[in-house]
Amino acid sequence: MPEQYDFITLGETMVRLSPPGFQRIAQAQSFDFQIGGAESNVAINLAWLGFKTAWLSRMPDNPLGRKVVSLIASHGVDTSGVRFVPGERIGVYFIELATPPRPNRVIYDRAGSAASRMTTADVDFDYIARARWLHMTGITPALSASCRAMTADVLRFARERGLTVSFDVNYRSLLWSAQEAKRALEPLMSLCHCVFVAHRDAVAVFGAPESPLQAVEVLRRRFGCDVLVMTLGEAGAIAQTELQQVEAPQPFKVSQVVDRIGAGDAFDAGFMAARAWGFSLEASLYYGNAMSALKLTLPGDLALFSKDELDQFVASSSSLSIR
Repeated sequence: MPEQYDFITLGETMVRLSPPGFQRIAQAQSFDFQIGGAESNVAINLAWLGFKTAWLSRMPDNPLGRKVVSLIASHGVDTSGVRFVPGERIGVYFIELATPPRPNRVIYDRAGSAASRMTTADVDFDYIARARWLHMTGITPALSASCRAMTADVLRFARERGLTVSFDVNYRSLLWSAQEAKRALEPLMSLCHCVFVAHRDAVAVFGAPESPLQAVEVLRRRFGCDVLVMTLGEAGAIAQTELQQVEAPQPFKVSQVVDRIGAGDAFDAGFMAARAWGFSLEASLYYGNAMSALKLTLPGDLALFSKDELDQFVASSSSLSIR
């Protein structure tokens, strides 16, 4: 009998190159090699928390493509559904890590990548049907028209097959304009049970109110999803359902931020894991906050923490009974 997965994700994973320390690219004599992709980040984070996860993509059949996929698989993620294609390239992004007042700087070299050429024909829908929960992000439809059409087909299929469907807006201004994102994403939201959106993106992309408490309510009604989760950075997160609004301030203080990249993906994984464990909506927000805070202490895109470590961190950092 085919293996069943708790979570499945689908999207692009890139090579991540960063100068050591806090150097600028102009100074660098070498680069740290890591991987980064919102969907594979979530799959890896959830695998570390003890779930059976899988990741789908379209990758070049060359040493770089094979290396990236093998690194994802090394964390316990099933990658057997990845389609390898010859003669194409992998996406790359460069990140200059910085401390205030200098901001982080991201440079993409991903146009025309194998993943950006993904179509519905590249997706094994029987493979998706073996999962309980599908997670995608707004980065995938931003890559190309074919990726936009594929995203809609996958979300619709998963919804019809009874999977829980979640989607993180994950707006990237380097990939498309706010107007383009709004036109493409709004029709997809009604296919999702759970939508994640940062408050800044809610305002910039969807014209939501500046007040987070109003914004989360307005967007949940507009999208028609079961739950809308709005992240507020250091202020925590809010969730809105048809019947309730729940706030979870960020109680987990990070004295030194090592790397912010991937913190949103860590939040998603913590929230999704807690929901899968049967925790309340409030507890799930706190677990999302906790995973996000832990991620800030690690270099790279990934939040590599076990369930025991996450439970202990939540217990030691919060006096609330949140399960």
